Amino acid sequence: MDEIDSDIIRSLVRNSRMTLSQMSKEINVPDATISNRLKKLENNVIKQYTLILDPSKMGLIVTAIIIIQTESEKHENVEIELSKLEEVSEVYSISGEYDILIKVWAKSIEELNKIVNSKIRSVDGVEDLTEMIVMERVKEGMIPPI
Repeated sequence: MDEIDSDIIRSLVRNSRMTLSQMSKEINVPDATISNRLKKLENNVIKQYTLILDPSKMGLIVTAIIIIQTESEKHENVEIELSKLEEVSEVYSISGEYDILIKVWAKSIEELNKIVNSKIRSVDGVEDLTEMIVMERVKEGMIPPI
């Protein structure tokens, strides 16, 4: 990946609906070059095009980060089951005292409590968990440094 590829990715991050001609003007590279590079990036680097939603506009005002200890022989099952929950947007296998970190969205503290107690704690293999309520989103994104 060179500087032109990085510029293409930065342009897409700013506006994924940008046309090739707009990108060509912005980066100062011919349309054909942008098109060829973009196809290669889509095959090797870009996993998918997606939306970034405003959770508060959807009524999701509570975000929680939850760290979970699992029974070691059931760890993979816990990852799979947590990944199926629609309220869980991210699942990470981590090192340290805890085994899994998840991000959960809810409409209220009461709803979060129900999600934790009726869905997350009921997953076979969950031993213990610690919930942390997000007080403020300072920076949030899905793009690694380019």
